[in-house]
Amino acid sequence: MNAQSMAAILLYMAVILHLVGMSGWVVPKLSQSIQLATLAFMLTALIALRKKKRKTKRRPRKPPAEVEVMLDQAQEGETGK
Repeated sequence: MNAQSMAAILLYMAVILHLVGMSGWVVPKLSQSIQLATLAFMLTALIALRKKKRKTKRRPRKPPAEVEVMLDQAQEGETGK
């Protein structure tokens, strides 16, 4: 089961619980626990949909052309001695 279908199921359950709680069919003592369960389902759906950040490997950058010219000049100076 992928994350989107899991989140959809959790949200449907949260909506159903919310509707049952608002309908008045529930004993007043249970209304707070039903609201907390609704909140828990919604937060779990958000966590299921959260995308994990991937660490990208950073490629070493190619040095600018001036650096290559300076290296060539330095190597020529060393070989010329």
